Amino acid sequence: MKNTGYLMYELSLESCNIDNYLSENSSSMVDNNVKDFWERVIENSGMSKSNIINKADYSYHYFYDVINGRKKPSRDKAIRLLFAMKSDLECYQEALRLSENCALYPKVKRDAIIIYAINNKYSFEQLQSLLAQHNEVALK
Repeated sequence: MKNTGYLMYELSLESCNIDNYLSENSSSMVDNNVKDFWERVIENSGMSKSNIINKADYSYHYFYDVINGRKKPSRDKAIRLLFAMKSDLECYQEALRLSENCALYPKVKRDAIIIYAINNKYSFEQLQSLLAQHNEVALK
């Protein structure tokens, strides 16, 4: 797999042919299949969908709209859903990308707190408390 910087370099070359580029770099491309992503994350969580719905405080319909790609959750709602499943940071970043939200960024205080909570396997309630302790907006 090529890194993003090199792929950007290739695209900037005058000699770049988009068909060749796509063919030669297919293994470096990200998968945008939302449904497959969510199904994989749910399976890896080992939790039932109804348990996830309850822990994330989602409505049944909203949950299924999100995991089937019919709705894109807000940044906070995507984070809440992943907290319910105790996912790793890589899953959060991928879910945020797929839902067209900004990735968690360690130079943003609120994001740094969220990353810390993810890496230290905090519960959702512990995260909310930590955000409040540091005068940051709770996840909605």
